[in-house]
Amino acid sequence: MKLSKIKELLQAEVLWGDEFLDTEVLSACGADLMSDILADTKINAVLLTGLTHRQIIQTAVMGDFVAITFVRGKIPPKDVIELARQVKVPLLRTSLPLYETCGILYEAGLRQTHTKDVTLKPERAESAQTMKLTYDILGNDFNNAGKAAEQAKMVLKQIGIDSSIIRRVSIAAYEAEMNIVIHAHKGQLIFAITPAYIELVAEDQGPGIPDVSKALEEGYSTAPARIRALGFGAGMGLPNMKKFTDVFEIDSVVGKGTKVRMIINL
Repeated sequence: MKLSKIKELLQAEVLWGDEFLDTEVLSACGADLMSDILADTKINAVLLTGLTHRQIIQTAVMGDFVAITFVRGKIPPKDVIELARQVKVPLLRTSLPLYETCGILYEAGLRQTHTKDVTLKPERAESAQTMKLTYDILGNDFNNAGKAAEQAKMVLKQIGIDSSIIRRVSIAAYEAEMNIVIHAHKGQLIFAITPAYIELVAEDQGPGIPDVSKALEEGYSTAPARIRALGFGAGMGLPNMKKFTDVFEIDSVVGKGTKVRMIINL
């Protein structure tokens, strides 16, 4: 079925991408939870959703969706439309609700059931269903400390991750972010969100850790007095990261920096 036919059936308006109306669409995914969208494995599918934030474009690209149709009359912000233009994902809008749009397309014959191969090439399939969030962290930037973890938490809520998982990820992310702010020159906090787990990597450029085993002891801290005066540096950063994650790996080189990799299973 052509995208132009879908536009006609749903009485939709093209927000961007008229030149893509001849695109062949084989199936559809209707969802308002990012976790459900990430788990979908249909090929050449149109995404039907009421989500309008920037992550929906990134998710559509990673999931190889050929177009997005916003339901319930939703209109995404201008920056989201611009992002879609950059990655060449056509956007449509219909006033119909999600349930009705799915029914109309199914009744019209959009019933393809072939899915992406998720068994022969699991690494590739996992990558296609992964949402990545990257935040740059500056050392000693206490004015913005914690914002990366806060923004990631909001995204996890939007995509429907269980609240108990969000709490564990948020704690690990906040501790990792604060470690970079307190001890390093700069670093990054990287989230990889898959249908099976959330991977969190905190990598910094800084002094490194001379004795990792000592640093993992609760209460051990090398934070200076000025940091302690702010209420930080209690020596629970790394222990909390390890406590609240299912996989915890740390690699540190003195004079170069530290990389912490954590996984929280869903």
